Amino acid sequence: MTKEENISFMKSFFEKYYKKLHDDDLILVSLPGVPEPMISETDKRDGEWKVWKLIPSTVTEEKLQEVEKAYNIKFPDVLKAFFSVYHHLFDAPIGSNSIKAPLQGFEFAFNSKLAKNGFLPFAWDEDGFFIRCIDLSNMPDEEKCSVVEIDHEVMFDLIFKAEDNNKTVSREEFAENMKTVAVNFYDFLNGVYEGRIE
Repeated sequence: MTKEENISFMKSFFEKYYKKLHDDDLILVSLPGVPEPMISETDKRDGEWKVWKLIPSTVTEEKLQEVEKAYNIKFPDVLKAFFSVYHHLFDAPIGSNSIKAPLQGFEFAFNSKLAKNGFLPFAWDEDGFFIRCIDLSNMPDEEKCSVVEIDHEVMFDLIFKAEDNNKTVSREEFAENMKTVAVNFYDFLNGVYEGRIE
């Protein structure tokens, strides 16, 4: 997809997913700590629970380049669009991207050992057991880069065992313990919206 198509896809995804969760009364956050601009003025609630809203992202190309440099990674264009369209407070498996903590979901899931081996972590599953990654082995064809997951306990066992033996975990060892979640990131987001991926 082109940059414009990626942005259009992400806008559509976030807006329809927000509406779906809003209609199910699942867009609530407990105060304090929620940035004021993200609290809905049109959907008031009493007490400490408030409805949050999507707001246009302030994440710039320069900010993404800073993160790439800091983490020694290269974001696929689809992830750049994912981060730079809206700030939101979705839970896993999307991961939060608050105006106060842009890319929080990504940073919480990131593991340098996975990234070094071509598996770019971006979020956790809903239950907090699996780290979700984009398998970058088919780059630059992002539509052929599957979304995979690894049990975090298995991942850390592999890492600690390798370190105990003064080795590093190979891509093949990680790959043997990965399970495919979606054929690509677009399919992943569609699966989250449809409820087939949690």
